[in-house]
Amino acid sequence: MPKKYQEVKAYLLEQIQSGAYKQDEPIPPERELAASLGINRMTLRRAVEELMYEGLLIRKKGSGTFLTKTKMSKEELITADSEQDIAVKVISCRLCSDGNYGFKVLRLNPKEKSGTAFWRLRRIRLMKMIPYAYEDIYLNPAVFEEVDASFYQLSLHQIVKEKSGREQIRLSETVEALLCLHNTAVLLNVKTDSPILQIKSTFESEGTVIMFCRSYHPGDTFCYRVPNEDLWQGRIKEKNE
Repeated sequence: MPKKYQEVKAYLLEQIQSGAYKQDEPIPPERELAASLGINRMTLRRAVEELMYEGLLIRKKGSGTFLTKTKMSKEELITADSEQDIAVKVISCRLCSDGNYGFKVLRLNPKEKSGTAFWRLRRIRLMKMIPYAYEDIYLNPAVFEEVDASFYQLSLHQIVKEKSGREQIRLSETVEALLCLHNTAVLLNVKTDSPILQIKSTFESEGTVIMFCRSYHPGDTFCYRVPNEDLWQGRIKEKNE
């Protein structure tokens, strides 16, 4: 038997698909909608938040909850109006001594004493309750001796800029369109085999890979543009290949 919030979610989804809710008009306020359905506001809120995670609704501060209608650019997603708009959910953060992929992307030799481990930080980044990135981050322990909670809220650029102590840093990126595998789909709250973008970012300094990130972004709500400009006052440059 479906739970009550699932029944409410199904009702809201039916209203969205039937056109009962309009793109430029907010859906009914929580208090009004909960009263009309004969449910408490917590049940309604959980149903609404699930639809937000799935990219169907978006909450606008001071205006209400609306249907999503346009793709969001990377700049729009990472530029928030307030701290309440953005959130990070950390899945794990640990020092790893196994897993060939981490050694490969950081160009470490596990047979050498200096390359026997690497830091791995896995997190989900959300904007207005919508997951817009799952990031699998690998950090070179020769540069980042400790990776702790102070890293969790920082962007990739902030991690390198504020934590590495390096001045000259080179960034290269590749972007690939993929169909989402089940485990990633669960993390991003999208359907398995739905379109996603995979972005691989490699940060190098003095011939050493100091950090690598493999990130995944829902393809139905995400646009990616590589800027042709220097970042951090010329210390980091985007490389278009």
